Amino acid sequence: MRNYIKQVGLVLAFCLASLQGWAQFESYQLSPQAKISLITCSSGSDLYAIFGHSAVRVNDPVNGFDIVFNYGTFDFDEPNFYLKFAQGKLKYKLSIADFNRFVYSYTMENRSVYEQEMNFTQEQKQQYWDFLTNNYLPANRFYLYDFFFDNCATRIRDGVEATFPNQVRFNINEFDEDMSFRNLIDLYLGPQPWGDFGIDLALGARIDQEAKPYEYMFLPDYLAKGFANATITQNGQSKPLVRKMEPLFEREPIPFTHGFFTPTLVFWLFFAIVLALTIGDLIQRRRSRVFDMVFFFFTGLMGIILLLLWFATDHQATANNFNLLWAIPTHIVAAFFLRHNALPDWVSKYMLGTAAVAAILLVFWPWWPQMFHTAFLPITLALGLRAAYTVWFSRKTKSETIKPQVKHSI
Repeated sequence: MRNYIKQVGLVLAFCLASLQGWAQFESYQLSPQAKISLITCSSGSDLYAIFGHSAVRVNDPVNGFDIVFNYGTFDFDEPNFYLKFAQGKLKYKLSIADFNRFVYSYTMENRSVYEQEMNFTQEQKQQYWDFLTNNYLPANRFYLYDFFFDNCATRIRDGVEATFPNQVRFNINEFDEDMSFRNLIDLYLGPQPWGDFGIDLALGARIDQEAKPYEYMFLPDYLAKGFANATITQNGQSKPLVRKMEPLFEREPIPFTHGFFTPTLVFWLFFAIVLALTIGDLIQRRRSRVFDMVFFFFTGLMGIILLLLWFATDHQATANNFNLLWAIPTHIVAAFFLRHNALPDWVSKYMLGTAAVAAILLVFWPWWPQMFHTAFLPITLALGLRAAYTVWFSRKTKSETIKPQVKHSI
């Protein structure tokens, strides 16, 4: 009971200091029995949790508290929350939570929790504690989240390096697997095929660059591996940064399943429908105008969204998106003319250009600087097919309406 009161009192002290803004937590002294650990949580079933999570535990049994510093929180009450999230302007923050409650929340989600105690001297414990508590002050706790370069895992790595400059060395050559950022996140997206589809749609060529071994640690699992192989200088000698990883909770085995209707299957079925529709149009000498209008309208709308993600947000990963070669924003304009049987000349030329771009995209598919999702292949084929058929049908219709002029002799 006494320890519980101390724990509650410490959390209240943090809250009070947050309001005051000037309190200096650096003066708080950890006991020799205090432990500081890296906490790694396994993947969850939801997309937001699929990549796992990292946090820092500080357990001081003498002073009666066991808390977690968590860089992965944000405030739902933030004004214009969804707009800021979409624009990449939403600020995440460092928060403090009771460790037992933290672990309990993950056990309820059937997510494993592992601990790696940091092999600090008493002086180093105090230094890192001072860093964490200073980082928790209202002026310091907020930051602009970036999934690949500034997240819950990289903040911990960078914080340790900032606390002990030139003393921490990550021996991570074993990470050098020639993987891109997209390859790395694909390791986790097997159970989430539609999430994988959405990510490959929205994120551009920047995440297809090869990641350096140091950069792998944006993922909690690789951060844990990086800490396991790292050393820290103590009294002129290199010591392991962390002790052996210990499980605090291990989840029950989860069967790998993602359902039958994956994006690739769905869009190949869609292409089969488009092919059958086009063959039917050819036989009956017609063009399915409503279908073309709807198809190109929604493709153009998707292109506008991708363009806004590139230029109207602060998300670095959404730039240089080559999906705009098939999701062309101007399709939304052409769609309004496709409802007519007779097309203006510029629309016919536009559709010819669309068919040509689709053909180029398909021919050079493996060599583009961006790795495309396999489901984009049937979509591109469908767009190219309907664009080419529209050009052929337009020219055929126009030639049939021109009547030959017959000369009469007297």
